[in-house]
Parts: sequence; structure tokens; C-alpha cells
Amino acid sequence: MAGTYTDIIEIAAPRSARAGEQVNVGVRVKNLLGYAFYIAVTAMFDSTRVPLSPGYASVGGGETHSFDGPFSMPERKVTVWAYSWYWDGSKWVEDDKDYVLIDLAELVPEFSQFVIADYSVV
Repeated sequence: MAGTYTDIIEIAAPRSARAGEQVNVGVRVKNLLGYAFYIAVTAMFDSTRVPLSPGYASVGGGETHSFDGPFSMPERKVTVWAYSWYWDGSKWVEDDKDYVLIDLAELVPEFSQFVIADYSVV
């Protein structure tokens, strides 16, 4: 669902990640109006903020801008929320929000190196 001024059109993130792995999140936001204004995006899961760059940008009318940043995957699946904001001249106003789910990837042990070199029947 789009906001009044902005529309989060995509949150790019992997479907799953291993615990401790660096996960990159990209949020694409479209300016819905016919003139340029400042847009910012914040992202978070639980109470952890995902640092996105740039902090804010002047986005032309009808244009789309990307905000990107990494975080370290915790030992559980997460819901990453993204929020778009516009500058009204005196304060940032929340306008749109969306989310993406990232599952915790299971570690698969590698047994390809396991060789039985010698055995005896007892």
C-alpha cells in the first residue's frame, strides 16, 4: 500500500541467511508527486536498526531512489520493516511501510570429506 507522497516499491533481501552472515537490504522508494522533495528510509527488525545509505535524498517527481545497508543475521528468522519518510519543511513525516521475511538458513554438514579408511568386523 502506497503512502501519500512515497511508495516503497521493493525491499530486496535474501530469503534466508545463516546466523552471523552479513545480510544486505535494499529499499527502493518512488516519489509519487510531480516535484522533488527529500525522502528518507529507515529499516529495522525487533529493536535493531539497519543502517541505510544514503541517510536521505532529494528525489525528483516520479523518480525512484534506492537506500541500502547491511546487518548481521541473528540466530532466528526476522521480519525487516522499512519505513519511508518525507520532509515537510520542519520535520520528517512517516508515509509508507512494508516488510520482508528472512528465514534462518540451516547449516548442512558436509560429509563429502568423510572416508572410512579401515574397519574390522568384530
